[in-house]
Amino acid sequence: RSFLGVPYVHGALEKKEETLVINLRALDCWTFVENSMAIALAATADSEPAETFPQYVQQLRYWGGKIEGYGSRLHYFSSWLIQAQQLGYLKDITAALPGATPLRKSINFMSTHSNAYPALRDPEALRQIGQVEQRLSRHAWHYIPQHKVAAMEAEIRDGDIIAITSGKLGLDIAHEGFALRVNGRVHLLHASSLGKRVVVSAQPLAEYLISQKGQTGILVARL
Repeated sequence: RSFLGVPYVHGALEKKEETLVINLRALDCWTFVENSMAIALAATADSEPAETFPQYVQQLRYWGGKIEGYGSRLHYFSSWLIQAQQLGYLKDITAALPGATPLRKSINFMSTHSNAYPALRDPEALRQIGQVEQRLSRHAWHYIPQHKVAAMEAEIRDGDIIAITSGKLGLDIAHEGFALRVNGRVHLLHASSLGKRVVVSAQPLAEYLISQKGQTGILVARL
């Protein structure tokens, strides 16, 4: 909640050279979730939080926590969920929730839209992204379709990570944020490109999903 009102910025991490970017004064939907989680992890660490916070950001953002060029960064939010679960920081609980439905999708949005990503002019970076896409396409996912969210929202807890699945061909996740109860209903605490800042959705999550074009449902990850 301390980030409420912080301005939204698009492409927060896109620099000419791949370095660890820490920016808490402007956030996109992904860096909002990532920085919040890293702050929480640093706050519970034995060492000084200000020193461990950047370490957690790097660990969450890059494959194996190593910065080795553009291809070493996690560019699909589903890959971020997989690595964070392997690290023991969260669990994808979607499959165990009422209304869960298998989700099979070929992930290839970046490689099929490589002109939109200047860094993918590098053949090695493009090869690395392609390998990631192949792994994600083989992963067994479940999701809650948008029309089933209202009936199961009692199962969602404050602080759960909500990853909204995309209707775009080749793309896994369209948006993400945290679940937050307001007057007994689950809302979305998120960095909004439409609201241009970090906000709590005016509508409950179930209604918000239906109002957003191209959003098909949710995955739920619990810290």
